[in-house]
Amino acid sequence: ELSDFYEWFIINLPYCLDDLIQAVWKTSGFESWNADFSPESLDMLGDWFATRVETRDLSLEEIDGIKNKMTSAIEITTWDLTSETKSLAVCVGMYYGQVAIKNNPLLSWEQLKGNKRLADYGQPVISGSGVVPLNPVRVANVLACGIARGSKTGSRLRGAYEYWSKLIMPKDGLK
Repeated sequence: ELSDFYEWFIINLPYCLDDLIQAVWKTSGFESWNADFSPESLDMLGDWFATRVETRDLSLEEIDGIKNKMTSAIEITTWDLTSETKSLAVCVGMYYGQVAIKNNPLLSWEQLKGNKRLADYGQPVISGSGVVPLNPVRVANVLACGIARGSKTGSRLRGAYEYWSKLIMPKDGLK
């Protein structure tokens, strides 16, 4: 099943990117977005994504279900991202991943396997020799949650990319 999921992800990646690009271009104020997979393109994409993040209130049953799974008393949020926002986060994450690959030629999509205890086990990640794998879809989901909480803005998409790329890029380029 994991292999099927990864295959689906890779096969659908170009179609999801096309849908994302069209959705951005159809939004007033974002028609001029240059979807060239440059780090700079993440600025406007992040701003657009921030306008699209929506939440929904959890039902009492959902809240009780979460509380029943908790082993210690911690505060939980009473909302979740909408299905549409989660879908957009996948597409935004795909774009983010493609930015990394197009600007760092030794990177590629891989499926994280091995230790099942890893948070991203079975997920498509960006990886390369000596590089800590990065899950771009997780980056987009975390950003969406931060936007929903009011603690992050769309500019954080590029900021996250710049931070990560500095970790993997020696001063004389990726080796």
